[in-house]
Amino acid sequence: MATTSVSLKTTSSDLVDASVRVGSREERRVDLIAELQTTRLVPAVVVPGIEHQAAAAIVQAGLPTVEYQRCTLHRRIDEHLFLDVPARTGVRILACWDDRSHRIRMHCAEVGASGLWDRIVIHFTWWEMSGRPVPVLDRPIGLAA
Repeated sequence: MATTSVSLKTTSSDLVDASVRVGSREERRVDLIAELQTTRLVPAVVVPGIEHQAAAAIVQAGLPTVEYQRCTLHRRIDEHLFLDVPARTGVRILACWDDRSHRIRMHCAEVGASGLWDRIVIHFTWWEMSGRPVPVLDRPIGLAA
């Protein structure tokens, strides 16, 4: 009986620890998004794959620690968030349709250690050069929208 009690106590403790880690991760995620929302956007290279309907799967396949989220802010403006919560880095992209040039324009904000935007550009460039394969993932994609 004592062994079961210790086992249950350890399990409860593990659950509490896991709950605290999830809470802190979610707090870090929310803080990262808030910081991205207030960081100045600058013009960025257009990365066509970001607009692909399977962008979440493409990101997950090549950048497994990065969460991807897409949101339409206006009929001509999409917001794309790339979050690497454990590394505390993030990228926010606004993809806007330009009626005058008849093409997409992108603006970027990056917080945390620099380099995530470069990794995203490299990954989508590789994806484009590989014939734009849509990955099939066995695990859930996460924040795909």
